[in-house]
Amino acid sequence: MANAEDRRRRGCFLQFAKAPRAGAVKTRLHEQLSPAAAAEVARELTRRVAAALRGVPAGWDATLCVDDTTDAFLRELATREGRTLRAQGDGDLGARMWRAVDAALAEYRAVIVVGSDCLGYDAVYLGDAAAALERGFDAVLGPALDGGYVLAGFTRLAPAVFAGMSWGADTVLACQRERFAALGLRWHELPERADIDRAQDLWRLGDAAQALAIGRTSP
Repeated sequence: MANAEDRRRRGCFLQFAKAPRAGAVKTRLHEQLSPAAAAEVARELTRRVAAALRGVPAGWDATLCVDDTTDAFLRELATREGRTLRAQGDGDLGARMWRAVDAALAEYRAVIVVGSDCLGYDAVYLGDAAAALERGFDAVLGPALDGGYVLAGFTRLAPAVFAGMSWGADTVLACQRERFAALGLRWHELPERADIDRAQDLWRLGDAAQALAIGRTSP
């Protein structure tokens, strides 16, 4: 519960996204898709997550936090969705997340990071994440089916919360839980959601996945 002197705004969702350049994003799809098609998957997912964040709870904001603020696709998306465009800065994913959350907590009482790889961010899910932090939890996690997580939120941030994590491994969620426990954070977990990182996940894109068949690599 915020005290009477806390003039920060209610909360903010930070959508982490990368500039969708062929060969630089969704590289695990390259066995089945061309680099250009894999980049189009990244664009489609980023667009859909940005649209889903229109459903954040009343009083909460949504921001696009990116690796390149000059990228034309990301700038156009931010304009279309009415989002502030923030730079992630340098370092591994943990360093970039820590920096973004730390900066946002100066403005908001609660901050939630979501990726651009998951189609499960409906209004109920986003609302449950926000409600957990507003009920007094220090953190909230959205587990992914692959052993990572699709969402992480905080009302307070410890310096070592993301340090030394093996990002991309199937042990990330377990390690994050251990880190939270070691730091004395009280956290709430949401139901599991699926990332789209591998070729076998593409069916989740529906008709868009069929359209990408022309970009498949030769067998």
